[in-house]
Amino acid sequence: MKWFFANFLFDIWNAGLTAGLMLGVMLILRPVLCKLLTARQRAWLGMLGWYGTGFAPMFGLLGWLHILPVTFRDLITPRTGISSCEIPAYLPENYQGAGEYAVALPGGRAVWVEFSDGIVIALALLWIGVVVALTLWLTRRSNQMKALGRQGLLLADDDPLLFRSLSRRPEDKPVGVRLCRGLPTSFVYQGGEKIDGKRYDMIYLQAELPPQRRELVLRHEWNHIRLHHSWMKCWASALLILFWWNPILWVAYYFFCRDLEMACDEKTLDDLTGSEERKQYAQTLVELAAGKMLWDVPLAFGECDAVPRVKAALAWHRPTWWIALGRRCVFALVFLFFLGGPRDIPFLPVEVVQNWQQAAVEVELPGGWRPEESWMSVERSGDVTLLAKDTQGMWHEMNYWCSAWDGRFYQTGGWETLSGIPDLTGFQQGLW
Repeated sequence: MKWFFANFLFDIWNAGLTAGLMLGVMLILRPVLCKLLTARQRAWLGMLGWYGTGFAPMFGLLGWLHILPVTFRDLITPRTGISSCEIPAYLPENYQGAGEYAVALPGGRAVWVEFSDGIVIALALLWIGVVVALTLWLTRRSNQMKALGRQGLLLADDDPLLFRSLSRRPEDKPVGVRLCRGLPTSFVYQGGEKIDGKRYDMIYLQAELPPQRRELVLRHEWNHIRLHHSWMKCWASALLILFWWNPILWVAYYFFCRDLEMACDEKTLDDLTGSEERKQYAQTLVELAAGKMLWDVPLAFGECDAVPRVKAALAWHRPTWWIALGRRCVFALVFLFFLGGPRDIPFLPVEVVQNWQQAAVEVELPGGWRPEESWMSVERSGDVTLLAKDTQGMWHEMNYWCSAWDGRFYQTGGWETLSGIPDLTGFQQGLW
């Protein structure tokens, strides 16, 4: 209980390492995925990395769907945590004060590292300090952007621009639109304002846009709301704050936001009825090339990455049914590859051996005899098998179990005399 907070931080850092591995592999596969999947499919695949690794119960739930023979989680899980159950535990999950601990690599190899209380406390304070600083900074920037948007002109619900651009349904959450001068870019803000007692998702448009461009931009921003991008980016932003120390996540976040924008482009192009309107949309992206990505406003979206988006818009065409079906099959296969994984792997064998040696377990021998040979076998589950050969050449076996909660060893049975010579494959001699 004394080191509960240290173990809690190790849980968070283990989740951050897992997210980095998963999103990093998605980045490596990105050139292929961009050709085989739509931007919307890539965005949902990215959410598997952001949401599936940052929320331990969801990670555990998704782990049960193990359909493919080998999954990504099988390859990266050297052991699993205790309190978080199934998240890969690369860092020690059961910290109990200064000492040497095994840092587990994805393949299962152990690297022994000396931890001291001072180092753990310093890392904890550094992590907390940066998390607090980032949270305050992002909150301040979000409030500034919201205040700038509120200065704009609120359009009435019966404004012709809204009727032409927003295909609203009765069950949709109320959406407000403001025309604002001096905005760095048009953007959406989830739950941005409370108007007449109702909480509205807000769309803030640059007032300088020509009427035709304004309608196309409004369609695009409206699609952010329809595709539920606000909560997706909000969750990714929260994890980026928690896992700020992992550079892979900063790169993944950039491309994730690009996929959200390109998903809106695809949806908008699909909604437009004629080729001329689609050309106008691509031209609008060119004209908005100066827009910037709103890194520091987690709940808002901005125009960014004009070059790849313009190329994608010009190359867009409504896919045939067999291409759409093929993309769904590829998406399902890749999605399943990142699901499912091993569960309840509490130890590396070398950790069990070290715990055994540190605990100096006294093995009781019947009649007080000393073995002529002693052998030990350790399983990933923490099961320990002891073999002893007496002076008469007879072999005996006894089993222990190493508890993942406290590292203690519990005898699970007495000595049993074997009828023959045992198979010593996987056993080590002289460890007890």
